[in-house]
Amino acid sequence: MTVKPILGAKCLKAIGLAAVIGAATPAATSAGEIAPGFDTWDDVLSAADGTTVNWFMWGGSETINGWVDKYFGEVVKERYNITLNRVPIGDTVDAVNLVLTEAQAGVTEGGSVDMIWINGDNFKTLKEAELLYGPWSESVPNAVHVNWNDPSIANDFGVSVDGLESPWGSAQMVWEYNSAYVSDPPRTFEATAEWIHSNPGLFTYPAPPDFHGLSFVKHAFYWAADDWSVFQKPFDQAVFDSIAPKVWAYLNDIEPDLWRGGQTYPAKIAALNELLANSEVYFGMALNPRRTSNFIKNGTYPDTIRTFVHDTGTLTNKNYVTIPSAASNPAGAMVIANYMLSTEHQLVQADPTRWGWGIPTDISTWTEAERAQLASYELGIATLPPGELAEAGLPEPHASWVVNMENGWIENVLKK
Repeated sequence: MTVKPILGAKCLKAIGLAAVIGAATPAATSAGEIAPGFDTWDDVLSAADGTTVNWFMWGGSETINGWVDKYFGEVVKERYNITLNRVPIGDTVDAVNLVLTEAQAGVTEGGSVDMIWINGDNFKTLKEAELLYGPWSESVPNAVHVNWNDPSIANDFGVSVDGLESPWGSAQMVWEYNSAYVSDPPRTFEATAEWIHSNPGLFTYPAPPDFHGLSFVKHAFYWAADDWSVFQKPFDQAVFDSIAPKVWAYLNDIEPDLWRGGQTYPAKIAALNELLANSEVYFGMALNPRRTSNFIKNGTYPDTIRTFVHDTGTLTNKNYVTIPSAASNPAGAMVIANYMLSTEHQLVQADPTRWGWGIPTDISTWTEAERAQLASYELGIATLPPGELAEAGLPEPHASWVVNMENGWIENVLKK
């Protein structure tokens, strides 16, 4: 097979460096401080005025890049005199490795990275290495709009947030299909296998470490387990060994009837999107339930693409931003993170005509007028109702499981 996994090696580098650096001392707030080094929010705003924030974030979507530049960059420049320098990276682990490398070199301030779009194992790595600034996220003014008692927010892939990162988006897996060719999409893993065998060449999934492809593998693990709650606890090798063979057997069984006979996999979700758009395959997947409608609207997809969820549910997670302990500009990063949580921005982010992303804030804290505006937004042609999505939501596995699932797929599916 031609796809060469990359993230596994990068993760091993990150984990190895983290083990070496683990003795680093994290910042801590003193009595009366809202964040390390700042007594009041006015102090934060004053320190941020006229500065630049280097935000390292996955840059694989030109749409998201444009949103960030417009709805964050332009606003924080005008309102707070902060220049947002969006630093595009191929994978979040690239930023994690940079932070770890600088720490290993003795950098404790003036670091290259001010803020990272992050979640899951990458957050776990930096937290365990004690290389994160904070606590701060529960002290910014707009944190009042976050329900920190919600386990899906207070825990990032099972790892306690502890004030070290702030949510800014919400994601949930949906399956895409072309209704021009598929009238009744399969809603179980068993039915999916039957469809694939009956329609060879018309289904595939991205190769992990692509996050969508890895999510497909995670869903297979949830299906194979008698009780998916085992994945909410830290990794257990014996439990993994009891479930994984069923997953590998399933994925190897469908492989010969995948696109191109399973001899290769799309390397990135963008490649799968293109295959679906061109009707080379009839199924796709998205981690933004609103994305499919947006793609239809902008002409990326034909208007026959629709979405559905499996009967057993789909994984949900939050997107966060975090600040390394050696960041040059923690004040500027906190100002941007605070603006992300404002009802002003959350309404932009939820608006299908402007951004169209899930929001992590508690709308019960909003004004009646703001809630009415949110309710007025029309669902896109391919977007499932919020109630159906909420009912189908499943929590992500504890971060310690993910690298084992990924590496297991490489050894037992890709290399077979």
